Amino acid sequence: MKKLIISAFALCAASALYAADAQQECQKLKDEHNVIYASKGFCFKDPEAKAKHGNENCFTNKPKFSDKEQKRLDEIKERQKELNCK
Repeated sequence: MKKLIISAFALCAASALYAADAQQECQKLKDEHNVIYASKGFCFKDPEAKAKHGNENCFTNKPKFSDKEQKRLDEIKERQKELNCK
C-alpha cells in the first residue's frame, strides 16, 4: 500500500511538471508567433502582445509572410493544438 501511495504521488508530481512544461512551451510558441508578426509590421490588439512588442511601427492587420515564415507559423499553430494552448 505504501508503494502504491508513493507511486500515485510520483505520478501526480510528474503530471504537474508536464503541465508546467507545456505551459512554458505554449508561452514560448506564442512569443515566437508574435515576433514573426511584429517583424512584419502587425498592429497588435492583444494588450500583452502590445506591451511586449509595441505598435509604434505597426502598419498592417494583414501581414504577408515568406514561405519560410508561413511554414513556421503553421508549425507553431499545430504544436499549440497538440499542447491545448490557450
